[in-house]
Amino acid sequence: MLILKNVTAVQLHPASVREGVDIAIDKDVIVEVGDALTQRYPQAQWKEMHGRIVMPGLVCAHNHFYSSLSRGIQANIAPSPDFISTLKNLWWRLDRALDEESLYYSGLICSLEAIKSGCSAVIDHHASPGYIQGSLSTLRSAFLKVGLRAMTCFETTDRNEGIKELQAGVEENIRFARQIDHARESGSEPYLVEAHIGAHAPFTVPDAGLEMLREAINATGRGLHIHAAEDRYDVSHSHHLYGKDLLVRLAEYGLIDRKTLVAHGLYLSAEDIALLNQQDAFLVHNARSNMNNHVGYNHHL
Repeated sequence: MLILKNVTAVQLHPASVREGVDIAIDKDVIVEVGDALTQRYPQAQWKEMHGRIVMPGLVCAHNHFYSSLSRGIQANIAPSPDFISTLKNLWWRLDRALDEESLYYSGLICSLEAIKSGCSAVIDHHASPGYIQGSLSTLRSAFLKVGLRAMTCFETTDRNEGIKELQAGVEENIRFARQIDHARESGSEPYLVEAHIGAHAPFTVPDAGLEMLREAINATGRGLHIHAAEDRYDVSHSHHLYGKDLLVRLAEYGLIDRKTLVAHGLYLSAEDIALLNQQDAFLVHNARSNMNNHVGYNHHL
C-alpha cells in the first residue's frame, strides 16, 4: 500500500476540494481518502505531497494522435476559405504522408502530453491512408510504452482510392479488435487499450461502406466512432445524395446504439439529436477543434 500524504484532493463530481488529506492506494484501488492515514495504516509506504493537487484523470473522448507532428506547421497550402478545402489542402495531405515511424512517434508524443496534462484516458480516431494494415497496432505500442489508457480505430473512408480503401479500413478495424480480444484472453499484456470501429464522416462513406461497417460492428461487438455534421457540407451532401438526415441514414444500417460515439455534431437536425438520445449514444464536443477549423459552435450542448 502507498499513502499520498498531505494532498489537496479535488473531486469533479460532485465538486469538492479537500486540503491537507491523505490518500491510501492499494495496487490500482483507492482504499480511503481521509486524515492521518499513515497512523491508520502504519505498515504502508508513504510519500509527502506538500499540498499538491491530486484529482481523477481526465478523459479526452475524441482526438487525432496522428496529427501531433503538425503543431505549428508552416505548410505552403492553397487558400482554404471553407472546411472542405482545409481538409483537402492540409489535413488529408498530412495523413497521406504518414508512415509507420512517424505514426509511432506521433502516438508517443501525444500520449506523453496527455498524461502531463492530467488526461489518463483517450479515445483516438486514426487516419493514415498510406499505412493502413497494422497502423492501429503501431499506435497501441505507443500507448503501452507510456502507460496511457486508450481506445482507437481506423478512419474508414473512400476519399482516396474508393471501395478498395474502404475495404482496407474496415479490415484494419476488425483485425485490431481481434488483436485486443486475443491480448485480453491471453493476459499477455496490460489491458490498457480497446478498439472502436472507425469511419471518417458520412460524406466520404457511401452505402456500401456503411454495410461494411455494420458487418464489422456485428463481428467484433464494438461501436462506431465517426465525425458527423462537423460542417454544413456533410448535412447538405446527405440530403442531396440520399434525401436523409445524417444519423437517420446511419441508423438504417444499425450503426447508432449505446456504443456509438459521434464527434462534433454541430449541425445535426432535431431528429438526429432525438435519435442519439433514444439510442443512448454519445455526442462529443470539440470546441478547440471547431474553433481551429472555423466551423462554428455546437449549440446542441
